[in-house]
Amino acid sequence: MKKIKILIPILVGLLIGQLFADSERPLSVINTIRMGYNDNLYHKDSGVSSASSFVTDIVDLSFRASLSDRTDLMVKSQINLMQDDGGTEFLPNLYATLSHSVSPRLLLQLSEYYRSGDRSGGTTNLDARYVYFNNRVGASADYVLTSKDRIQGTLAHDVVRNEDDVKVLKLDTTTVEAGTSWRRELTLQRTYSTLNLKQRWVTYDNQDSSFQATDLSAGLSHTFTPKWQGSVEGGVSQVRPDFSGTASNTATITPIFNAGLVFSPSPRTRFSTDLGHSYSASDDSGFGGQTTTDLRFGVQHEITAKLMVKATARFSKTDYAAEDNQKTANTSDQTDRMNLDLRFSYKLNRINFIELGMRHGERSSDSGSDWKQNVVDIGWRVELK
Repeated sequence: MKKIKILIPILVGLLIGQLFADSERPLSVINTIRMGYNDNLYHKDSGVSSASSFVTDIVDLSFRASLSDRTDLMVKSQINLMQDDGGTEFLPNLYATLSHSVSPRLLLQLSEYYRSGDRSGGTTNLDARYVYFNNRVGASADYVLTSKDRIQGTLAHDVVRNEDDVKVLKLDTTTVEAGTSWRRELTLQRTYSTLNLKQRWVTYDNQDSSFQATDLSAGLSHTFTPKWQGSVEGGVSQVRPDFSGTASNTATITPIFNAGLVFSPSPRTRFSTDLGHSYSASDDSGFGGQTTTDLRFGVQHEITAKLMVKATARFSKTDYAAEDNQKTANTSDQTDRMNLDLRFSYKLNRINFIELGMRHGERSSDSGSDWKQNVVDIGWRVELK
């Protein structure tokens, strides 16, 4: 039976390739089949084994259409069929935008983002998988004030839902956002400044907890040369909590910071780095919020006309403040994460590619639950564009 399950994604990939190979393609279709090995499927503590082989079939679809000379539709979706020792999961993802130009000065846009995934290793059962989804619906209006100035208003409704485990269900959130930003061109097609104001209302649906946050920030982006581009944003967030239990519920001011730098020494090579610091809803049910500092590095290089390599490194530190602790007064926590990803892609012909991927992840926390994970996979990708 297990062999039959493994063959199902392969047969799906072959059928999709056959259907689109010799016909007109209104869609862009990418089908990727990967087989691999995960040495810590359930994120167990170091020294405890939870290894598993796995197979995934990932189908990416994208579609663009001009519904009229003023209206455009763009849809991207990903269907992920995953099978390992923990069972089989079907995880759909969707991103869609509908844009309409009311006039040369006013552009309206509706968007929806739906992402589903799984969390391996729960809070009460370490040999379980918990599926979650994030659905965000938004609307925006862009208005051109002058040749150098434009203003944007945004509204969004964002929900996160988890399945099964009681403590995981406590992480369910509903967020409503409203914001406005002013963008000004300082140097023709090179330097832009922004001023941003956003209000957030965050509610934990299965807890008697919520918070409001007002974010104010200013940003600057600049193209130094065709090879160098950079951006920086800084500001403050006033958080007004209404948490349960032992949390202090005192309003606080936390910094906002984002910076990015891109270097493209040649059309075949690209380096990037991003740094972010912000306050958000907590991924620990014991705390009402968290402050995360996130640093990412990435490189992409075409070694030859057929061989490409991509590498990313992410380091994050999450601080859970004592005043946000809903269970134990005056007790804080800190979690550090590291993720390394290396992937090679070899082009066999116009539509067929062979992939090799390696990932390493680590987590350490003041409260324990430390783990390490290594994943390796080999895949076959078919691109029909």
